[in-house]
Amino acid sequence: MMDSESKNESYLIVDIDDLVTKAILIDRINGSFGIRGVSEASTTVDSPDLDVTIGIRKAAEDLGRKVGRELWGVKGPSRDNRFLCSSSTGGSLYMMVAGVISMISAESAQRAALGAGALLVDVFSKDDARPEFKMVEQMRSLKPDMFLLAGGTDGGAVQQVLELAHLIRTADIKPRFGSEFQLPIIYAGNIEIREGVLDILSKEKYATTAVDNVRPIIEKENLGPAKEAIYDLFMEHVIIHSPGFKKLVSWVDRPLLPTQAAVGKILYAYAMERQVNMLAVDVGGATTDVYSVYNGVFNRSLNADIGLTYGISQIMKEAGVQNIMRWIPKDMSQKEVRNIVGNLMVLQPTSLTSDEILVQQAAAKEAIRMGVENHKKLASRLKGISVKGTLDRLFEQVLESTYLNMMKTQVIIGRGKVFTQCQTAEASMLLLDSLQPEGVTEMMIDKLSLAPHLGMLLDANPETALQIFSKECLQRLGTCVGLSGKSGLEEEAMKVQMTKDDGTVLEMTVPFGELTTLSLGSDEKAKLHVKPRKGLDIGKGNGKELITEVVGGEIGLVLDARGRPLVPSAKKEVLEKWLEALKQRQEAPSLAQRSG
Repeated sequence: MMDSESKNESYLIVDIDDLVTKAILIDRINGSFGIRGVSEASTTVDSPDLDVTIGIRKAAEDLGRKVGRELWGVKGPSRDNRFLCSSSTGGSLYMMVAGVISMISAESAQRAALGAGALLVDVFSKDDARPEFKMVEQMRSLKPDMFLLAGGTDGGAVQQVLELAHLIRTADIKPRFGSEFQLPIIYAGNIEIREGVLDILSKEKYATTAVDNVRPIIEKENLGPAKEAIYDLFMEHVIIHSPGFKKLVSWVDRPLLPTQAAVGKILYAYAMERQVNMLAVDVGGATTDVYSVYNGVFNRSLNADIGLTYGISQIMKEAGVQNIMRWIPKDMSQKEVRNIVGNLMVLQPTSLTSDEILVQQAAAKEAIRMGVENHKKLASRLKGISVKGTLDRLFEQVLESTYLNMMKTQVIIGRGKVFTQCQTAEASMLLLDSLQPEGVTEMMIDKLSLAPHLGMLLDANPETALQIFSKECLQRLGTCVGLSGKSGLEEEAMKVQMTKDDGTVLEMTVPFGELTTLSLGSDEKAKLHVKPRKGLDIGKGNGKELITEVVGGEIGLVLDARGRPLVPSAKKEVLEKWLEALKQRQEAPSLAQRSG
């Protein structure tokens, strides 16, 4: 690996997925850092090229022509720029994890692996319902890239951890890239039996390394060392086997990361810089990722085989065709919907008909809904901690078993083509219907799809990475004021008064079941006073008023009085009306109008 201590202030950053290799150049523009240019080329890891660096070179050379600079030389990237790279090609990083107890150490191991960008293929534990011989068979059959073993607090469980190690030894697991290589295993359990575990998982069978415990005490997780070990082993044992990556590894200024890990790093940094609770969804062709930061705690979950091309039939299978159809603002038969889903999966057209767009967006809402439900299981409070207190406190612990609370979520972010290739109103409706924000929530999308690039830049230049992500990449759609609860249709749901910085005021009443959008630009702020009717909550409690400051966006301020949980209307014209409401912003009267 080349010297990463270079003081160059230009960065050539590449992200590689199975189809596209995207390169960007970040440089000083008029005294401050910005994106100088972006270029793409087809990924060349598969036949006939079988060399990932060919696609990188093409993307970099095209980018160089656009910006009028030589970015690629005969021997690789120009050393006038620092060169960074992330990758999700080849299915990214397949991992297994194991822990003594499924809800404690195994769950902590899952969070470490997912947070490092892995795709989990299975989870094992001593309280697993499967008999040991079945677990051994499964370990042998799946051929992961890496294995993470946890278990026992420091000074805690011994025998159960050693038994798991023996189980892994017995399975004689072969890595995805062939039996001639050793499977990397990370031990992140009880530190006091580290030597015993390393003896069992000897170098004769596995490439085993030990790091600090992911659960050193029952009340605390320590995921950082395990995640860093995953990054290192991804570079040394996994990515190196793909065609051309050995050459690529010799060029980069910092270790390659899985794309999902790079995305998670920039999202976490953004949430921490703003000190907000954030929920982000990334809908791809074959997977749906959910990222969250609540009270400084980061989590990522992944729904494999749930996506909008390869995975769209799986959405229909798991959600049901009726749940997809309930979001389509047009009369369509089940047969029509099923045919469109089949075409999107098999043909994967580059341009979509209007009906295909409607079905894809409806499927995306279900993919996000299922992804968030799955995310709640991992975005949870540490289990195994004894709780003392009153019956009320115990009940509160049950209610707050997951961090994910839409009333306490201040920012939601959408990623993926389904957000960037549609109009602002459609992208906003996608977030509103799938996530159902409550209280006051800012809505954004990653319009440039550069989160992985900026996640790679984060360690080298955090200030620039965050500045570009927040100012150039995130498109502010607007802010939603969402009511929780139910009421009768057309009954008064909330009274709203919005006062802009220039003194203009708009007052209105919103009926239950309606969406209304007020004009408030991306750079505008306003004072908001909301009084919900009894039985409805805007974040202060049943019927209690809220006074706060809000910021606008491209569609403005959305007053969502449809209630929570949201039930889509069976009337297609109502779905059309909701979407139209996001396109028609009501203006506040001018000062002259008010004075007259």
